[in-house]
Amino acid sequence: MKKYTYIFIFLILLGLSGCKKTLETSPKDSIASSQALTNITGVSSLLNTVYSNLRGTGYYGQSFKINPDIMADNIYPIPGLNSNRLITNSINAPGAHMSLWGLYTSGINQANLVIQAVGNVAGSQADKNKILGQAYGLRALFYWDLVKLYGYNPQFIVNGFNQGVPLVLKPTATLADVVFPARNTVEEVYKQVETDLLAAESLLDNSAGNRYVTKTVAQAILSKVYLYWGKYTESATYADKAIATAGSTFVTGPAYTSSFYADNNPEAIFNIVITSEQSNGNESLQSYYAQFPADYGKRQDQTAFDNNSEPKVGYGDFTPTPELLALYETNDVRRGTITTGKKSNVTVNYVRKWVPTNGVNFLQNIPLLRVSELYLIRAEANFRAGTAIGATAQSDLDKIRIRAGLTSVPVSIAAILKERRIELAFEGDRWFDLVRLGLDVPKSSALGSIAPIAYNTDYRILAPIPQSDLSVNPNLIKNPGY
Repeated sequence: MKKYTYIFIFLILLGLSGCKKTLETSPKDSIASSQALTNITGVSSLLNTVYSNLRGTGYYGQSFKINPDIMADNIYPIPGLNSNRLITNSINAPGAHMSLWGLYTSGINQANLVIQAVGNVAGSQADKNKILGQAYGLRALFYWDLVKLYGYNPQFIVNGFNQGVPLVLKPTATLADVVFPARNTVEEVYKQVETDLLAAESLLDNSAGNRYVTKTVAQAILSKVYLYWGKYTESATYADKAIATAGSTFVTGPAYTSSFYADNNPEAIFNIVITSEQSNGNESLQSYYAQFPADYGKRQDQTAFDNNSEPKVGYGDFTPTPELLALYETNDVRRGTITTGKKSNVTVNYVRKWVPTNGVNFLQNIPLLRVSELYLIRAEANFRAGTAIGATAQSDLDKIRIRAGLTSVPVSIAAILKERRIELAFEGDRWFDLVRLGLDVPKSSALGSIAPIAYNTDYRILAPIPQSDLSVNPNLIKNPGY
């Protein structure tokens, strides 16, 4: 009985996932699966639906850009003024975590459908390669994000628990296709991610621009995967490849802060596209941070905010921690992404990285990868490997610091990780950067006396698999502690 209940629910979810808005206004947002699989136009439209998963509020449209900073020590709730959204995440309450398990019935299954279908429709090989390469690249990203949440880092397996996530590489289109897979090991998932990204690299060029998975995007993601995997020579090699072909502007000086106000960040290698047809644009991301009134856009300043006692954008839940603020050196232009004012009777540091310049549609695209991060990846990978692929670790560290208006400091892992924390603040990397290194996750002193989350002993390092899936799939092993 459980099996058929699961199948029924699965097929409902599968049907709903095809109705999500896509990145394009043409073809139409939703199409019948049968139509999608019979011609190259339909397959291409289905691929757009795969992309649409990225901007969901449970993924990079909100949760994956905010929770990694909330759950670590980059941002915290404003005392007495928080709306209580994600308050349990900020203190890492039992069961409060990020969740991506729904990608199995949406993004992954959709990508599998595209991969299977593209070989069976008429069209030029060049067009088919573009579709196939993008589907492989997206599937790789989905699986990598899943294994980061539900499995330990492959370099730091705890107590022999090496369970990753199930690898489902064929689509579920009918009742006969439904499977109840066991979890693959972390290493197996990483190898599949590598295989998919290498396939994407070989199939793609860079003609599509930064709103799609391209050869450079595949190389950039692979450089980060290798960094997490501890394959540092490969990480430096692929970061170097991506830097060489990125075509992105390395923004310097005061323009750094304003670059985040642009609809397309000039440093972006890969953007999550926000369209005018998307309800509320990317407000679901912006509304979490205490920030200026939307009406003032990029012209906002402290006076403009303080003359209006409350922000006009969302709830204004979170503000940077004292520990993060203390890292910024004098004259660091990146400090311009944070400014100080008052919210009612409380002095607050406001995040300006996601400040809206249009108080109506919130149409700024969300950068998923920026060229600055590639320099930091290459610096760290080269330093750990003792290599100088493309550049020395010192020169890459200098590039980041000098761009920020700072002077050179001797290169070290601590120096690189400090720059990484500042550079990627409020972009959803802090939790994952700590966990990939097998480090305990500290909590801000602003929260009171909350102990760090110990990597080797605290079950909350891993996300819980939904109980609904554990109940219907006897082959799934739950994560320890849940």
